[in-house]
Amino acid sequence: MVKERLNELPDELIVTILSKLPTFKESVATRLISRRYEDPWNLAQDVTLKDNDEESFMTFLYGSLLSNDAPALERLRLKLTRKHSASDIEFWVQTAVNRNVRKLRFDLLPCGTLELPSCLRTCTTLKSLILRGVLMESVPSGFRLPSLRSLHLFSVNFSIGDSVANLLKICPHLEYLVLNDTRYDVDHVDDEFAPLRFCLSSLKSLHLCSVIFSGNNSVTRLLRSCPVLETLVINQTKCAYKMFEVVFPPRSCLSSLKTLHLLSVNFSSDESVVKLLENCKALENLVITRTRDDNVWLFNITVPTLKSLSISNAKVKRADAPGFVINAPSLERLNIKDTVSNFLMFGYMPEVTTANIEAVCDQSENFVGSLTFMQHLSLCSPTTKTPYTSGTVFFFLEHLELCTCSARWAKLLGSILNDAPRLQSIKLKSKCSAPFKRPMELWTEPTVAPECLLKHLEILEWREYDGTEQERKVAAYILGNATCLKMATFSTRCGDKCTELKKMSRVSELCQLVFE
Repeated sequence: MVKERLNELPDELIVTILSKLPTFKESVATRLISRRYEDPWNLAQDVTLKDNDEESFMTFLYGSLLSNDAPALERLRLKLTRKHSASDIEFWVQTAVNRNVRKLRFDLLPCGTLELPSCLRTCTTLKSLILRGVLMESVPSGFRLPSLRSLHLFSVNFSIGDSVANLLKICPHLEYLVLNDTRYDVDHVDDEFAPLRFCLSSLKSLHLCSVIFSGNNSVTRLLRSCPVLETLVINQTKCAYKMFEVVFPPRSCLSSLKTLHLLSVNFSSDESVVKLLENCKALENLVITRTRDDNVWLFNITVPTLKSLSISNAKVKRADAPGFVINAPSLERLNIKDTVSNFLMFGYMPEVTTANIEAVCDQSENFVGSLTFMQHLSLCSPTTKTPYTSGTVFFFLEHLELCTCSARWAKLLGSILNDAPRLQSIKLKSKCSAPFKRPMELWTEPTVAPECLLKHLEILEWREYDGTEQERKVAAYILGNATCLKMATFSTRCGDKCTELKKMSRVSELCQLVFE
């Protein structure tokens, strides 16, 4: 009703009224208002406002005020590079609140001061709040964000006497929290079992990225306040803080944790890793990226409930050559890239169906041979031995991707052809940017054609085919013995290599050659 009456006023009077509002520029206001009947307000539901773009600001503000049917606002992002008064920010946010805003983001660079707009106390539609480059003023007593479900803090600082904890206390229904490059201060309490000042009883996902904690037990106290946490991601790439130095309380939130990412996390010892994982009674997904100074020699992963494991340990080799022991009998998916360790021990893992392995370890008896039930295998193994014991049979293996960077890839391929009787597809590709500089071990044809070639192999894909003597022999053998082959795809830079391949004998009459 108020908007209809405002629209009925003369344009000159509307301009006079709007001149009392923030971000007013008469020439822009006059132009926008004068054509409001010819070009009705086209109000977007996802709005980004920059303080160096006055027209976008005024279109949003005046359109929201004058439009009779302004749609609900899905997201408002304020990118402010200049200093603005708290009353101006309050007005802009109030305009968004009037349109039932769901997501609100502040980018105040470089590090602008922000006082939480009071209109947010009564906003029942706000679900997500993102703060970047913000210096937070003290949170007013009694302030609440009752409907907030997601909170992201990027490079957020707090005024003296205030902290992240005070902000979290006003979000009683928070489900998703990200702290990035932000300091987390708590009361000076050394006892990790001391009573908690607040409880994030609904929080299910917590991401800690380069966060500095005050005190030895700060991480434990934060996690104790999250009794139903399901996802925890810790990425300390930019921070040398030792994340876990104490034993977790028996009733910690980790008992409900299903997904855990430990990315460049520093521990106090090998034992702290073991104790951390012991508390994760329901863990299903684990991602680990090791760092040079993580203070762990042997990474022992013993998690009976684990279904997916991803490991990256490929950056810097250390003198003590750390390694992994993996005991996960329920594991279904394994992804490991470890070009550093000289010790890898896999327990019996009969449920693994998909494995992506790039490792230099020579522990043949405890390596790939533990994964005899897998169906998909991607393997890069520049070792001097076949990475499984003689007599191992991969009866369920149907899809093989083999890296051709090592000196003995052809011999390894021959072994797998003999030991995987149901293999249906092969992909040959160099996954490494720099091949290992060792003398090439020549291909030796199997004395008897493998069962997979005679009965099952249907697809051959060869990336970066160069047509060397070794590669020609392998290609000729597969084409000449794969009786069920339907398609053979070769990616090569040289046209004459295609001619050579076309001349090779193909035992399968259905085989189609494809060149890329």
